[in-house]
Amino acid sequence: MFLYQKLIDRSTLRQGFQIPVEFHHLLKAMPGGMPQHGETRNVKVLIDGVGYDAQLKNQDFDRTKYDGHADVIQIRYSEGCALVKRLREVFSSTWNYVESIKNLPKNINRKFTIRIPKEHQEFLALSTTDLPDVFVADCITTTVKAEVKTEVSTMSELNFETFEPREDKSVGIKQVTRLQKVRLLDRSIGDSLKLLYDYRCQMTGEKVGDEYNAQVVEAHHIIPFTESMNNDTSNIIILSPSYHRIIHKANPSWDSKNLAFIFPNGLIEKVKIDKHLNI
Repeated sequence: MFLYQKLIDRSTLRQGFQIPVEFHHLLKAMPGGMPQHGETRNVKVLIDGVGYDAQLKNQDFDRTKYDGHADVIQIRYSEGCALVKRLREVFSSTWNYVESIKNLPKNINRKFTIRIPKEHQEFLALSTTDLPDVFVADCITTTVKAEVKTEVSTMSELNFETFEPREDKSVGIKQVTRLQKVRLLDRSIGDSLKLLYDYRCQMTGEKVGDEYNAQVVEAHHIIPFTESMNNDTSNIIILSPSYHRIIHKANPSWDSKNLAFIFPNGLIEKVKIDKHLNI
């Protein structure tokens, strides 16, 4: 199951990254569960079928000093390890960019955060598996984004959101296009968010179909994926089917500060349930 999609930055290409608290429930549901406070586990991260060593760490901070603070969960690795070398190869666009900025004369020995411009942004999508302490990483590089952008250029947003990747049984070797791979990942991200909201619509709070023992919420890209190429959780909202259709029909603008849709007729509707958009 999809766990977390991380924007690649310098830290990710050196030593690791943190898994936000809103996704901890998915760690708890995986085989072996989430590490206990202060526990570190050796794990494998699979990239293109090859396993790389890493650590899944629950930081051992003083709970008496930080009472009520959520667990801090990280994927950690050393800078010289095989995983780092592989990540720098795959995400060469980001790595070359951050190194060029870091090595500017004015930045030598200076500590600062390097902002990744949109054209260089790449992502690592981490998923759990049926095996304890084994993760799969899908790499969304600038090359992948460019190829998918070409494939979706003639699609409407609704067509993309309802696109179902299909296997061609007439060929001997299964061929998966970039679009199919990204759509499968996109659907997995949506499924994880549906679970986070217990299949409730974020706009209305309702649990449609509950009386029929059916779970029928849908994932919607706030800024259309066909325009933004952004399937990060920060760009996805969970809606009831009817509200989803209204959004596509009315085409409201989005107020990210107030978490609200602004409709052409002046109506403003705010999100009623939020566990991930304004974290």
